[in-house]
Amino acid sequence: MRPGAAREMARDLAFDHDRILADARERVGAKLEYSCLATAFCPAEFTLGELRQVYETVWGTALDRPNFRRKVLATPGFVEQLPGAARLTGGRGKPAALYRAGPATTLHPPLLRTPREGRPA
Repeated sequence: MRPGAAREMARDLAFDHDRILADARERVGAKLEYSCLATAFCPAEFTLGELRQVYETVWGTALDRPNFRRKVLATPGFVEQLPGAARLTGGRGKPAALYRAGPATTLHPPLLRTPREGRPA
């Protein structure tokens, strides 16, 4: 799903369900900054691209690939690489390495999203 698509779909909900969905999405977005919740939205074995897609979808913004990779791999216990495992992703080059959720429950340092208008920095 492309960033922003979930917001577009929520406009057609009945009653105040669009507001409920927006509040839940904001809460999940905030938890993604300081917890390892993003791995729960991935399969048991995932690529860093799939993990990044979780953040991009929830936050509604594209993230810099090299920066995201560097931050994720520098966070102790966030993800663990599966030795020798790889997945073809349809792109050029070698297959992407596979990871699984690590033992950590919180992220230190946190993965912070960029401030958006209407949301506190």
